[in-house]
Amino acid sequence: MKTKIHAIAGVIGLLTITVFWTSTLFTELVGSHEAIATVKNAILWGMIILIPALAITGGSGMSLGQGRTDQGVLVKKKRMPFIALNGFLVLLPSAIFLATKANAGEIDTTFYLVQGIELLFGTINLTLMGMNMRDGLRLTGRIGGAATGSTEGSSSIEFRQNGPVMVSDLENLVGTDGETIPTKPTMALCRCGASENKPFCDGSHTSTNFSDAKLSDRTTDELLSYEGGEITIKYNRLLCSTAHECGDRLNKVFDTDRDPWIDPNQGAVTEIIDVVRACPSGALSYELNGAPVRHEVAQDSIISVESNGPLNVRNVSLTGEEWCTGACETKYALCRCGVSKNKPFCDGSHRASGFSD
Repeated sequence: MKTKIHAIAGVIGLLTITVFWTSTLFTELVGSHEAIATVKNAILWGMIILIPALAITGGSGMSLGQGRTDQGVLVKKKRMPFIALNGFLVLLPSAIFLATKANAGEIDTTFYLVQGIELLFGTINLTLMGMNMRDGLRLTGRIGGAATGSTEGSSSIEFRQNGPVMVSDLENLVGTDGETIPTKPTMALCRCGASENKPFCDGSHTSTNFSDAKLSDRTTDELLSYEGGEITIKYNRLLCSTAHECGDRLNKVFDTDRDPWIDPNQGAVTEIIDVVRACPSGALSYELNGAPVRHEVAQDSIISVESNGPLNVRNVSLTGEEWCTGACETKYALCRCGVSKNKPFCDGSHRASGFSD
């Protein structure tokens, strides 16, 4: 529901500014002073729609992006303050001033100067909101072919035996603070948990006798099915990195205090698909209308360093590893604490071990 509210409010805000901008430009070019005054008054009243739309879009967007380190989400969150400030500090005061001047018949140099400022900042907001809408559609997989995910470019991962994660040709590496980390053609990332230079390797794995072997007492590798009236949810506990995206986003469907803890009938299909998309480890997938099982993966090629947690990877090639049942080869979480029983993949052990950056 929150996702829908965010999208609807964003579209309303974008359309409202578009109408303001085009009607202003048209009347300034061919309209009479009376027509200009009518448009200015209409725009002022239209602020009753625009300001709440911007506030709802920004508030819901920040709420949806809370705790997420996806590059697309981070960029959207950085644009929102500029959009809000433009709306409250420039567009609203300009609308009030221009309506007052037009009603007084003062269509003078000052009027046109402020009008130019309003059009300029309106254009800026239209551009920023359009970019946010585009990135939102990309994140949801609705444009750019991101619904099933695809490994783009030549970025790749391989592992040194009992050593670091070797990453090649990666463009997007995001740190625990959400900031982009400069990349090199080849990087060694820590997976023993002991580096003093996390997320990078400093050779500590040699002194800690780190082993990357899978353990025989790891969680059973099985893909469980939870059938609903419209959608079937698939889940492999061995893949779960315990990011809690499912419970935090849709607790009525994913409730660990209930048995079974997953009940597809408690949520809408679109809500469940959004949660599957948000799952960073690929532990969740779904089956709909008899179609093949699907994972939802955004299209960007990225490694995000989760705070006190794993490396969340999207669309980076990984070969030569034993994949778990139902795993997604374009979205997975790699152990960074050194204690996973299912290395190189995260199994949530970092929480119990007290791993810290």
